Amino acid sequence: MTPPVDPPLGTPGHAGASGQPSTPGAPSTPEPAEHKHVGLDTIADAAGVSKATASRALRNPDSVSAGSLAKVRRALAILGVDSGTRETPPRQMIALVRPTVAPGNVDPYARLFELLTSKVFAQGIAAVHVEAAVERADALAESLLGPHGSKPHVQGAIVLGGGAAGELAAKLAERDLPQIRVSNARHSDGISRIVLDATDGIATAVQHLVHLGHRRIGLVVLRDSAAAVRIAGFRKSIAQVLHIPATRDQAPVVEAAGGTMAGVAAAEELLGQQCSAVIACAPSLSFGILEAAGRARLDVPRDLSLLTVGDMPDADVIAPPLSQVSYDWEAIAVSALNEVRAMMADPGAEVAIDYSVTPDLVLRASAVPPQRR
Repeated sequence: MTPPVDPPLGTPGHAGASGQPSTPGAPSTPEPAEHKHVGLDTIADAAGVSKATASRALRNPDSVSAGSLAKVRRALAILGVDSGTRETPPRQMIALVRPTVAPGNVDPYARLFELLTSKVFAQGIAAVHVEAAVERADALAESLLGPHGSKPHVQGAIVLGGGAAGELAAKLAERDLPQIRVSNARHSDGISRIVLDATDGIATAVQHLVHLGHRRIGLVVLRDSAAAVRIAGFRKSIAQVLHIPATRDQAPVVEAAGGTMAGVAAAEELLGQQCSAVIACAPSLSFGILEAAGRARLDVPRDLSLLTVGDMPDADVIAPPLSQVSYDWEAIAVSALNEVRAMMADPGAEVAIDYSVTPDLVLRASAVPPQRR
């Protein structure tokens, strides 16, 4: 490290900026300063420590003893170099929370989490990554908030998804931490949120598949708190578009646990009901449907059309490239960060943010007009 140092001014008996001795009676206006560079050797010699110790003191002050650090800082002061030890205000921190993803599952919030991390850092704020797990809400809340009566370690939180993440959000709300949730379901918990309206996405998917000519369309949903709303939205859309009662037989639905194998079982059940198209509401379920189709020697999309609702990682490079109903994650990340920063700026203000985001249809190659099997 070679920190710059301004040379001493040209005064009688001292070398001026030009390196020549000053002449008595010369004008006192200093010449423009030329930046010299103080080498590590010079700093180490002035401090009376080794070059290695001086280097560590400059790069990582905590890695040297207090005595050595004091010597190096004293040497820097003598050499006229700013040691950078002035106190700065503590850096703000925002917790980015998402549920722990079970082995074999795909994180539907991966892209949003990545965008939020980059945007938080771009604002000069530290991002604290938290993976919420069942039965760890109390411990995680304490690590983020500290003991009661003290200032929280983080100044705000953006919580993605439900389940364990929602449980942690409730703990943070008990301490009035500024936060916003981004999830698939709307709850009356008083926490500000952005709702990813999958119901509209499912309706869009149904309309597209019916437009292609499909009449036997199945739905696969995760067995979670949003399942009932999605199923109701699916059957309502089927009834409106096809003008049928949309009974369980006419609009088949399978609720599945997470994971690819759950998607395989769900797909096999829907194939047994002669569905020509399937709407999957989670990436892991989509992978399971592709696996089931392969086992049954069915071609996607010739024998079975597949449309995913939600974010499907690398959907454009999967064989076949998957059509999907997806969200504008960039806009959601910007909105969530702006909202939580506004709350952090005025923690005492009464804020109730609650609005929905509708996804867009991205057409690729996994959904085509039905073929006879």
